[in-house]
Amino acid sequence: MKKCLSILLLTAAFGICHAQGTHDLTNEEIQAFQIQCKERVDALQMGLEIIAGKEQPIEIRNHYIATIPEMFMGNGEPWTDYNGQRHDAVKMQVSSVAGGHLEIKDIPLKKYLVRLRDINYTSVEIKKANTCVISNFYKESDDTYRATCTFYQYFTGRRGEVLVYRDESHKEVDVIIRRVPDGNLGAYWEMKFGDINVSETRPM
Repeated sequence: MKKCLSILLLTAAFGICHAQGTHDLTNEEIQAFQIQCKERVDALQMGLEIIAGKEQPIEIRNHYIATIPEMFMGNGEPWTDYNGQRHDAVKMQVSSVAGGHLEIKDIPLKKYLVRLRDINYTSVEIKKANTCVISNFYKESDDTYRATCTFYQYFTGRRGEVLVYRDESHKEVDVIIRRVPDGNLGAYWEMKFGDINVSETRPM
């Protein structure tokens, strides 16, 4: 079962991505980045659904807690960029709306994944809208490009049969694309995620 879910995680893809301000990248490179980003966002979303799914065996959920950080800069730990600048571990913003008040918190990615597994609901659903959009595409250096991928995420929490909480969040994912030297291939493009921020949340 774990093997099948891992294959699904790697291959799930849907929606449409658009790039703007492509600079000196070729059309073929842009198209490849669009496809890769779409697949990675959908793979991340599927992994979050599995972690949150109370019906999933704990071994499967823990498997994704361990592997999802590999999609992010520093594998969820503090990291250093090509310019030698030190960065904190990537974060996941979480939000909630109660009494008309929006609360947003920053949680380190690895801590967020554990909290998602242990969240105090008997059932949890996390779904993503079918469309993601890449914007703010720019060249940071000769070997690094950055972009923002936006998507809508729907969260539902129940205790027993009672619906306790439901919302819709507009999220923005930092995307870092780097050319990585390789002794055999010369170089290859690597795509990783940075912080995931909430730009809007509304109750449903």
